[in-house]
Amino acid sequence: MQHHEYREIVIFWDYENLPLPSWFKNTPDASRRIHNAVSKYGRIVDRRLYLDSTKWNNQKTFDRSSFDMSGFDLVDTPTRGYGKTKKELLDKKIIVDILTFAWDSAVRSRQSGSGGSPCVVLISSDGDYSYMLSKLRDRGIMSIVMH
Repeated sequence: MQHHEYREIVIFWDYENLPLPSWFKNTPDASRRIHNAVSKYGRIVDRRLYLDSTKWNNQKTFDRSSFDMSGFDLVDTPTRGYGKTKKELLDKKIIVDILTFAWDSAVRSRQSGSGGSPCVVLISSDGDYSYMLSKLRDRGIMSIVMH
């Protein structure tokens, strides 16, 4: 059995697909709930929120500083292209970042002898990630999807 205290966790939030629901009191409340839900599986080493900031700059529902103060790295993914390509750019960036984290964390774990496998937390309701998550699970990478 692997030790959870050695497991590295990174949270990847597809904000374009799943923005903060209006029923949350505030950003720190959402961050705290996410932390409480996943921290039992290991140590959170990074939190990333992906969005096109030009879409959210004038929206009252998005407070950049609150997300920043809650520990999220804001990954600005400007929209390029037309049609379906717009959405896929953000998805592809998340996929590459998840795979990079999983690979790097697994290598660190093997080198240190800690034996803990990484954990990917994806906040999204987009089914485009399911194949990648399935392949990661096949390789022993824990994945949690919040939607």
